[in-house]
Order: sequence, then C-alpha cells, then structure tokens
Amino acid sequence: MPFIPPRPTFAVIHLSAIQHNLRRMKQIAQTGVMAVVKANAYGHGAVEVSRSAVEAGAEWLGVAFAAEGMALRQAGLKANILVLGYTPPDSAREAIENDLSLTVYDLNIANAYADTARAINRRARLHVKVDTGMGRLGAAHSEAAPLVKKIDVIPGAVAEGLFTHFAAADESDQTFALEQLRRFLHVVEALGAEDRDPKIVHAANSAAALALPEARFDLVRVGIAMYGLHPSPDVPAPSDFVPALEWKSVVAQVKTLPPGTPVSYGREYVTKGSERIAVIPVGYADGFRRFPKNVAQVIVGGRRVPVVGRVCMDQIMANVSEAGNVRVGDEVALIGKQGGARITAEDAAAWWGTINYDVTSGIMARVPRFYV
Repeated sequence: MPFIPPRPTFAVIHLSAIQHNLRRMKQIAQTGVMAVVKANAYGHGAVEVSRSAVEAGAEWLGVAFAAEGMALRQAGLKANILVLGYTPPDSAREAIENDLSLTVYDLNIANAYADTARAINRRARLHVKVDTGMGRLGAAHSEAAPLVKKIDVIPGAVAEGLFTHFAAADESDQTFALEQLRRFLHVVEALGAEDRDPKIVHAANSAAALALPEARFDLVRVGIAMYGLHPSPDVPAPSDFVPALEWKSVVAQVKTLPPGTPVSYGREYVTKGSERIAVIPVGYADGFRRFPKNVAQVIVGGRRVPVVGRVCMDQIMANVSEAGNVRVGDEVALIGKQGGARITAEDAAAWWGTINYDVTSGIMARVPRFYV
C-alpha cells in the first residue's frame, strides 16, 4: 500500500543517517559518545533517535531535564542518561529511582540529592559541571576541584563525572575555546594530583569534537552533528555526514491571480503580473516561521519557488509561475531534496535569522514524524 500520512504536512526521519553520523563521529573522536537527545532529539524524536544511537554505539544519552530522561526509561532504554540541566531537589527522587545521572555545581544541591538517595537506599550519580567561560550553569573553575572532593565524601552520593561546555568552539578563532580548555585541564589535573580522578571526564560538543581533538577526553557529546547538520559555518560537519530530517507538505490549491492582487494578511505582497499561486497547508503553528518580510522558499516541481505574503498559522502561499504544471497534491519540500533542488536547515535558518538547531527543534509536535 502507498504511504498515506495522517495529515499532508509531515517529517521523515532517516534513522540510518543518525546511525551513520554517530558511527563516523566515534571513528573521528576515538572515544566514547554521548548522544544528545534533548528537546525531542532536536525535533527528530527522542525515543526513536535514542534507540538508534544506542544501537550504533552511543554509551550515554544526554537530556535537558529529568522528565526527558524518565520518558526514555519508560520507553525501555537502559543506557546511561545524564540530565545536563537543573533538577530541583524536590523532583530528584524519581530521577534517582530511574538511575539518571544528575548535574551539580553547588554543594547544597549535591547534599539535597544525596539526602533523597539515602532515603530510598540508593546513591545519587553526580556530574560536576565547571563554568570555564560559558557564564551559564556551573561551578566556578577555581572552586570546582574542592567541590568534587567534598561531594566524594557525602554518604549517598558519588562524583561520577566532571564536565564543562564550550562557548565558542564553533568559531574559526579557537583562542577562547583553548582558554576554556586550559581552565578545565587545571581542574582535572588538580583532582588527579590527589587521586580523585572522576570516572568520566567530558567537555566536547559536536564542534569541539571536530575542531579540538585535545578536548575529547572520555566522552564527546554529539548533538547537532549526529543529525547531519553543521555546528557552524566555521566548523562544518564532515562532507559524508547525512542530514536525517526531511520536512514535506503538498499543494492544496493552485490559482491564477491577475496583476495587482494582494496575497495573505496585511496585503503586503501584491502580484506584479498574472501569477500562479499555490496554497500549502503548513504554517507558523507547525514551525514554519512568520517574519515581517518573507524571503523563504520551498521546492515544488523540482525547483525552488518563493513563499509570498505573510505566513499564516496553518498555510503559506508560494509563487509557482515558473515551476511548470503544478497541481493539487504535488509534493512540496520544505527541508530536503526534490529533483535537482535542495533546501537545508541551514538555508531556513538564514531566511529566519536563526540557527539550524532552532529550525529542527522548532518543528512542532503536531507535525507527524515517520521513521525510515
């Protein structure tokens, strides 16, 4: 039977691409891999991507908050899972019961987690996050080694890991990334000098894993590159990495409008001549961004065509005058390839003034995902 989606706008996720990209990253980094699957795996589907990543050799999964990790446990995933963000102490019990590793950067929080763990006869697995220059979550790098030593002696807790996060590893100038690495190494060496080496040391995101071999340590945290997308223009993914997501829709209506006809809200776009306009059932409620001036494109009939008029909640319009005999039901590529044309998440990010991470993670839940 032919594939019939439940609605005419949907995403196709190629799990073979996820696995290929992850295996390639393991080859490049020559160390362990944490597959970062927070934010519904950057819009790709956390459960399905996590299963594929573990099958391809990921030793760890990274999530943003405890509920994301518990959803993976409920789906049957038994891999190591690290909660990379803040877990409120009064929410820690379920996380510890589900054997999630938690991020800490403060002795009071570590003590609270340990109290909870002791109450249920468990140990809290803790990764100390070091702020080496991100200015975000983390213990000051000058205070991190003493914090690890204090956590080591708390009953009910174990300092399982030590990590940091780079602020600018995706830039061509690696000066600040190297300074962050120097600060982090100082913490690692201080602990090593006292035989208090954490079991797992990790620092590199996708960009650092590619551009800073000395930052790979015991694990690299692979997010954007696992999805086949570029960490940045300055640090692109290797040429054989494969984008995993396609976003598609269909033509709902085609109409020929005479010159001087306004299209969509606000009448900002007015036809210059006789134009064939295709109506496509995707909008900002699906994650197709609404900007004051629309410069986005889609692919119809194997060629890129401009989106015209304001993006609506559920529909967009495209000028298909130069796209041949476009008909109702024809496939539309929002991200992906059709014929000889291609639109990437990076293209969409440029149109919408954002980054590729934001594009894919912003595809809304009402867009069905199909896994192939």
